[in-house]
Amino acid sequence: MEDGVAAGKGITLIAKWGKERVVLENLDGETTVGAVKDLLAQRTGVLSKRQKLIGLKPKSSKLNDGVVLKDLKVKNANKKADTDNVVSHEFIMMGTKEENIFVDPNDKDDLPDVVDDFDLDFNAGSSEWLQHVANGDNLKKFTESTMIHVMSEPRPGKPLLVLDLDHTLLDFNSKALQRESSTQQVGTGSAVNMKRPHMDDFLTRAYRHYDLVVWSQTSWRWLETKLIELGMLTHPGYRFCFVMDKTSMFKVTSTKRSGAQVVHYVKPLQIIWSKFPQWGSHNTAHVDDLSRNFALNLGCGIKVTGFYRKRSKAGRDSELLGLAKYLEQLAEANVSFEKVKFGEWKDVVTESRSLVREDDSKEEE
Repeated sequence: MEDGVAAGKGITLIAKWGKERVVLENLDGETTVGAVKDLLAQRTGVLSKRQKLIGLKPKSSKLNDGVVLKDLKVKNANKKADTDNVVSHEFIMMGTKEENIFVDPNDKDDLPDVVDDFDLDFNAGSSEWLQHVANGDNLKKFTESTMIHVMSEPRPGKPLLVLDLDHTLLDFNSKALQRESSTQQVGTGSAVNMKRPHMDDFLTRAYRHYDLVVWSQTSWRWLETKLIELGMLTHPGYRFCFVMDKTSMFKVTSTKRSGAQVVHYVKPLQIIWSKFPQWGSHNTAHVDDLSRNFALNLGCGIKVTGFYRKRSKAGRDSELLGLAKYLEQLAEANVSFEKVKFGEWKDVVTESRSLVREDDSKEEE
């Protein structure tokens, strides 16, 4: 059989949509992708214009609504026996129902501009840290419950860059997009302005050296909305291996420097490492504006300044340019990340410190 669908073959499409599985059977080879989106809209309530289909690849050109199913490439793993007279395609559908798309529980006028990151006295090797690591019940539970849908296969030999979204790469505002939606102009000016300056350039440069993963402390539905509306799933310069949401985060108790205890969520990288053993603490960096998210993987965290569009200097923000330079230098150094102190990344960019220092005993207090 060729890459396409032979004449007379019935076609089955299996869409993974969040935790649901939507199956479309007995489709004709002349059915267009646009028609498929209409069928998916009937089954899911997600309008065709909101849908992103990831994993369907034509034999030539790019996927668009005019492509017919017989011209899609068929993965060998999804080919059924000829006697079944069926060819199946599995893919990921991202999209949100219209009535839910602009409902963001965090988008309230009375919320403070700056999120309290706590002043934690939480160090690797401390009794608190050891207790969290030793008590692996939560880690095991959340590792087993986390289903990762790969959108772009990991590339051999690439280290991993885990990226937060909100106030790290962007400052999203649903109300502005809602106004655009009412005038049928979604995806125009406002969405671009929600990106941190140089965001696409940063991701493009990082993608040359790292496999990229997004891990956001929001719901899957809201995460989808941000990625789709800001064009981050279709940018020609970068791809994400997969995305993760708040359902893979769990609570731990840490101590503030004042001595008070505080309960907060963490992003345990062990969940990713257990499913993708090519990555570990030696080749994973985690970028976030909240250092408390690093609590179980302190050595992997790269903290950036939170980005807020309302601030007067937001338009001149250049932090991502500096971070891109640092990550390029890190990748080119070809050293274990465990030998690097990510907390010094800004000093490395300004050349006041070396990326890897042999004698830490001379470090200033």
